[in-house]
Amino acid sequence: MLPVHRFMSAAALALVCASSFASTSTYTSSASFMGHVAAGAYTETFDGINDLPLGPVDFSGAGFSYTVASPFDLYASGEFLSTSSNNQELTITFTSGNVTAVGSNFYATDSQDAFQAVSLTLTLSDGTTTTFTPTSVTDSFRGFSSDLTITSLVVSAPGAALYAGIDNLTVGVAAVPEPSSWALMGLGLVGLLAARRRAQ
Repeated sequence: MLPVHRFMSAAALALVCASSFASTSTYTSSASFMGHVAAGAYTETFDGINDLPLGPVDFSGAGFSYTVASPFDLYASGEFLSTSSNNQELTITFTSGNVTAVGSNFYATDSQDAFQAVSLTLTLSDGTTTTFTPTSVTDSFRGFSSDLTITSLVVSAPGAALYAGIDNLTVGVAAVPEPSSWALMGLGLVGLLAARRRAQ
């Protein structure tokens, strides 16, 4: 094999190895999500919040900040946060610039604040999309961790007469990748260097 081909093969291997942890992971339980979040995360329960100003609402804690918005303002039940008008998207914009992990209970309610089992789609700023139908508040959790900054998360409009809601929203930093991921990238870099030396 010609030296240039060896170099190209090693470069391709390094690229594949690097992309193996250049992605977003999705978790379906709070426990599995929190196992991939570094210490110091901030959780907002929205408990006790009943009156909200018109327009987007800001939240912050532990060095993280974000804004929650909907086209027609927000509604706070004292236990969760949702849109004030039915069939509207709920958008969370992370303003602190350091969020690489986010998780929450995502669900829809009716006008009486009763849980409704309907399909929801969650879309992250990096294009990650998850669609699921929670059957209760208990299984409504979804979490994401990434090696890239997450700048927004959008909860789809849940349908006529329904309101998109969030509860127990946790923001933080994704934990350091597992040693196997580092080993895989290291192997690719070693191959790249070895091929380069042989090419010289």
